[in-house]
Amino acid sequence: MAVTIENIRVICTAPEGISLPAVRVDTNVPGLYGLGCGTFSYRYLAVKLVVEEYLTPLLKGRNAENIEELWQL
Repeated sequence: MAVTIENIRVICTAPEGISLPAVRVDTNVPGLYGLGCGTFSYRYLAVKLVVEEYLTPLLKGRNAENIEELWQL
C-alpha cells in the first residue's frame, strides 16, 4: 500500500515572540506524519497562504515516498 499525503496543515506559533509557522503533513497511515518549520522570518502569513492555497491542493493524494517527484513539482 502506498503512503499518500492526506492533508497539510500550518500551525502558527510564536515561541519567545518570534513568529514560527510549523507545517504538518498527514498521511493515510495512522500515526505517520511529517513535521517541518516554515520560516523564522516575519512572513509567516505568506507561508501559511502558500501552503494552504497552492501546495496542499498540489500534493494531496500523491505518494509521499516519491520524494524526488514531489520536489520536481
